[in-house]
Amino acid sequence: MPPASRSATNNSKRSTLVTSPYFKNEKSNSVKVKSKVHIKTTTFQVKANSDSNTVLPPVPDILDYDLRVLFVGINGGVTSSKRGHHFASPTNHFWPCLSASGLVDRKVTFEDDVLLPKSYGLGFTNLTPKVSRRATDLTVAEQLDNVPQLTEKIKEYRPKWVVFIGMGMYQIYSGRKKVGVGLQAETIPWKVETGRSNIFVMPSTSGLVAAYHKKDKIKYFIELAKLVRLDHSV
Repeated sequence: MPPASRSATNNSKRSTLVTSPYFKNEKSNSVKVKSKVHIKTTTFQVKANSDSNTVLPPVPDILDYDLRVLFVGINGGVTSSKRGHHFASPTNHFWPCLSASGLVDRKVTFEDDVLLPKSYGLGFTNLTPKVSRRATDLTVAEQLDNVPQLTEKIKEYRPKWVVFIGMGMYQIYSGRKKVGVGLQAETIPWKVETGRSNIFVMPSTSGLVAAYHKKDKIKYFIELAKLVRLDHSV
């Protein structure tokens, strides 16, 4: 059974259906910074790939309670690991897309990720802490092992919207063979308070993904921003 429960979500649409053969988990311990924003890191390190002796740390979570949006990546890449920030590769389209979305009112870069929970209610995490050069270097088993941990994280921190950056990743998370871009029918119930996280799926923002150009990805970020504003106004 998928970890997200199905709920009657209005205006649900799936504009593109895909089946993609995307993608282990190591247990992680959390360290909370003495502020409202929580930066979670792990006590282990991982290799960039099986052919390298270079050991790289996972990209730390940047979390807060009751976020407007929690962005979920597949895992950290080598550049993101070395810089200690999410989506830090210069070829990744995430930050230009976010800057143009309407979710923020200024240009933002990977160096701003730690500021966004307080400034805009935006947080960051990854499905899998393991660092790799490409998302396709991850096995399905490595990703499946981390699904329960991600679900518990969402239930605890109660983001209003959870955005999966990558359709293949959401296929694995949801257990569905076909996944559409955009608003999903499933929601994730919170642990304590009565409420649920809505789910939105984006195409991967990696520059290696040729199926979507940056201008097309920006459209989905703008669509997300409209849904977030509409939800906030209700």
